[in-house]
Amino acid sequence: MPAQPTVFLFVVDTCMDEDDMTALKESLQMALSLLPSDALVGLITFGRMIHIHELNCEGMTRSYVFRGTKDYTAKQVQDMLGLMKQQPNQRPVPGNPQQQQQQQPTNFFSKFLQPLSTCDMSLTDLLGELQRDPWPVQQGKRALRSTGAALSIAIGLLETLYPNTGARIMLFIAGPCTQGPGIIIDEELKHTIRSHHDIEKDNAKYMKKAIKFYEGLANRAAVNGHVIDLYSSALDQTGLHEMKYCTNYTGGHMVMGDSFNTSLFKQTFQKVFAKDNKNEYRMNFGATVEVKTSRELKVCGAIGSCVSLAQRASNVSETELGMGGTNAWKICGIYPNSTLSVFFEVLNQQASTQISSGGQRGYVQFITQYQHLSGFKKIRVTTVARNSLV
Repeated sequence: MPAQPTVFLFVVDTCMDEDDMTALKESLQMALSLLPSDALVGLITFGRMIHIHELNCEGMTRSYVFRGTKDYTAKQVQDMLGLMKQQPNQRPVPGNPQQQQQQQPTNFFSKFLQPLSTCDMSLTDLLGELQRDPWPVQQGKRALRSTGAALSIAIGLLETLYPNTGARIMLFIAGPCTQGPGIIIDEELKHTIRSHHDIEKDNAKYMKKAIKFYEGLANRAAVNGHVIDLYSSALDQTGLHEMKYCTNYTGGHMVMGDSFNTSLFKQTFQKVFAKDNKNEYRMNFGATVEVKTSRELKVCGAIGSCVSLAQRASNVSETELGMGGTNAWKICGIYPNSTLSVFFEVLNQQASTQISSGGQRGYVQFITQYQHLSGFKKIRVTTVARNSLV
């Protein structure tokens, strides 16, 4: 099976002060130097409006502008950007000039998602030229920030171009969403963002609707194996409570700090691209974990950063613990230290007694398939036998 490209899509909030903006741009430029050269990269920036930047423009910058007050479906994004829905056997593979030349008339990934090796300099320059959101902020009001719409467009773009392919959306925010879908607080500063007390008393105006919206986005990303990272740096809350499913469902990172202009954030962000002692990145994508058992055991469920594949096999228990009703789960972002807790049920008391006494063993097999950062699919099978179950 040919290698599939890995995609890194940066989604950057431009409603922040100059110091934070400068520091974040430097961190993103640093990230480009740490990514593999054949990775596909893209850039979306947002404030009051949302800009999807082209990366193949020589001598000029060009972006497509979307309103931040509207929730765009993947089909609308596809139509507005003039994209064709990608089929698995049509995916262009970086490093294959012949294939790229054949696809030149409809080489849509070169507009917004391009191999780092061909756009490194232009993207570095583009990041260096980024400015704060130009829309004025009136006294007593918050900046209009379209986080929900920007994230929805990013997910729609990847759904169209690279479905079921390893991809990472890296969202950088410096405040709460204040307009459009996923709004967390309105622009009036006199209206404070919800507190723990408000959450307990169900007195948060936008919370339930925002949670439902971001959970829907998380499900869309998880279905296609796309990871969502949240990097939040602000003195006030940015709405991570409402956005928690984005990382929980996709296995992404959630990083919270006071400012992008701190050594803590810079060092933490750098570790995302760290390598092990074999010089391999500590991140993989699109994993599926299937659990097979001997006949005296049944799978109750799993707890972790995963979503159910709804694979109801004969070894699935009627008793559900965590994410149950299946013996297989998808983990969009998987790492050497990823943890998934799987719960089992002994089928009957006699089997339980035999296993506990050592007269019979219970067998469990974990089949893990994932996309390595190199683009190749890998599989790992682990089989264990237990004399007793605790």
